[in-house]
Parts: sequence; structure tokens; C-alpha cells
Amino acid sequence: MSEVIELLREMVATPSVTCSAHQGLDETHGEGRMVQLVADFWRRSGIDYEIQTVLPGRENVVARIEGGDGPALVLEAHTDTVEVENMEIAPFDPAVKAGRVYGRGACDDKASLAAMMIAVRNVAEKGLPGTVTLAAAANEECGHGGVVTLLESGLHADGAVVGEPTLLQVVVAHKGACRLEITTHGVAAHSSEPNKGNNAIYAMARIIQALEAYAGELGDRPKHPLVSGPTCSVGMIDGGQAPNVVPDRCEISVDRRMIPGECTEDTEQELLGVIAAAAGDEVIWSSTLAFEDYTLETDPECWVARIARRATAAVTGDETVIGVQYGTDASNLSHAGIPSVVLGPGSIAQAHTAVEYVEIEQVEKAVLIYEKLCLQQ
Repeated sequence: MSEVIELLREMVATPSVTCSAHQGLDETHGEGRMVQLVADFWRRSGIDYEIQTVLPGRENVVARIEGGDGPALVLEAHTDTVEVENMEIAPFDPAVKAGRVYGRGACDDKASLAAMMIAVRNVAEKGLPGTVTLAAAANEECGHGGVVTLLESGLHADGAVVGEPTLLQVVVAHKGACRLEITTHGVAAHSSEPNKGNNAIYAMARIIQALEAYAGELGDRPKHPLVSGPTCSVGMIDGGQAPNVVPDRCEISVDRRMIPGECTEDTEQELLGVIAAAAGDEVIWSSTLAFEDYTLETDPECWVARIARRATAAVTGDETVIGVQYGTDASNLSHAGIPSVVLGPGSIAQAHTAVEYVEIEQVEKAVLIYEKLCLQQ
């Protein structure tokens, strides 16, 4: 078994489930065990690294290889995974079957990280044309905190390659997200006399209907050539205390996906306008911007996109650039002025699934691609 697959299996066997704001660190949650694994790898390899605190007990590991005066490159992949509930396989048992590695994180995102680490180690003594920084980032799945901390540390580079499952194709565009929490406020009463109360769920129903119509209207808007059109979805709802109580509160979570050219501020105001029109003067409501993620749109002819295309063409014979629907840390790097692309082994169709896996051949090819990126070949 190749060295990169052994490292990937070790990573899968190392739980690093992401933590929400309401969860604490435990035997499966938190990136601490992966931080130790990555740091140990760099120590054995004789490569300098630093650890950056993102949240209590959750860190980035950043290795840096000094090179010549050529362009500086950042490789970045995240160490956290999504939850393991309802998985149909043992999440932390990295089984190898039919040319695949199975387990939580095998595809998203430990395959990319393992391939990047082996590649950087392999080229460290070859006289790199420019400095290479490899960041193993925390908190991607639940807020992008790791890449924000990385940027706040003063990171500068001429380009970045973010590892995510792209089937080894170069991603130059993806959607962003504007996520709102909307609450309607009513008056509680006994359900035997509902006229004495003000039903917050009924009020929310008006807003939901308006958002459904708005989502349909988005389908008629011009589409981006690589990521298609904007979307809107109500993903969660909560309200009421008991069947015999008129509810005085109802809350929904609204997920609005933006395409390149849209921004959070304008999108939020558009959503609030739709809600205000549906609510009228009768409904008391409030809103909170719960999450935002920038869109990504990188010039396919910029330096980092060109070397990524050249490296993939040399290994896979394909230099096509594509767009994807999901978000990545690349948008934060790009927004900070570092042109970025997304490139990694595996398919997004296997990420976050009950039977997550990655093809071994993809991971081994990724090592070769990342080596060529570091060498700017």
C-alpha cells in the first residue's frame, strides 16, 4: 500500500468531527487529534511548522518551505469532518475495498490533506522556485474559522490551491451563501380560545409561502456559465410549546446561495424585502444573519489557475476548468486578494454520505499533481 494511502487511513482512524457553537470537545469532536497527527508528520520530516489557535482546543497546523524568488504558493485543506450519525459503515475504520478507502473524511477532506502533505514532503529538498505554505485548517465545516485565522495571521501569497473533492478538475468558480434566521413573534394563549392569542406559526406560514415564490423567481434569473443560477431554500423550522398552546414564537433558517457577482449585503436586503412584504404591518418579526460565505470567481488565465491546469493536464490529460455549487475556503482566500482555485481527489457525490469513500487512484494522482504545483511545472 502506498505511503499516501497509509497516511490517509491513519487520518480516517483519527476522529475530528467538527463542533458547532453548542458542542464541546469529546472523543470524536474537535481537531486536536488531527493536529497532533499532522504536527508529528512534519517533525518526522524535519519541516518547520507552527500551530495557530482558531478556537479553544482547535488549531491550524501551518508548514512552510522556503523557496526561491518565484511566486509564493499556498496549499490548504481542512482537518474537520461532518457528523457520523446514520453512517452505514464504521466511520473511523478505514477499510480498503475495491480500490477505495472508506470512512468519515476519506473523501472530504482527508484525501486532499494527505496527498498535499506527502507531495510537500517529497519536494521539500528539490529547490522550490517559490515559497510553499501548507495549511491544515480547522473549522471549515462549521464556519470557515480556520482560514479566517490563517488570513489574520498575515498570510501573503501569489496564489492558493484548496483541496476539496473535485475529481482532480480545476475549480475556478463556486457559489456563496447568505443564511438568515427569521423569527416571528406572537402572543401565547390557551388553544381553546385561540382568538385571545396571536399565532406565530400562522404568521410564519405567510413568510414561507413568499419565500417559496421568491425561490421560483430566482430560477428565471440569468445563470452563471459555470455554477448555474441562484437558489433559496427554507431548511429548518421550529416553533410552539405544546399542542394546546397558541405559539408565541416560530423560527426558520433560510439558505440563499449566491452566484459570482452577488454579494451578501445586497442579497440579505433582498431577502428582508421579500419577508417584509409578506409580513405586512400585522406580523412582528426579526432577523439575524447567521452565516455568510463569499462566492469564488478566479480568472482561468491567472498564474495559479495556469499552473493548476498544467499540472492536472500532465497527470490526467485534462486541463478543463469547472464551477461547483458548494462553498470552500478558497472564497475567503480569494476575497483577501489571493487568487485561488479548488483541486483535489474524490467526488463531492461521496462527501458527507452514509458510505463515504475515495478512489485510491485519485489520491495517488493527486500527490503527483500537488508536487508539480509546488515545483510550478
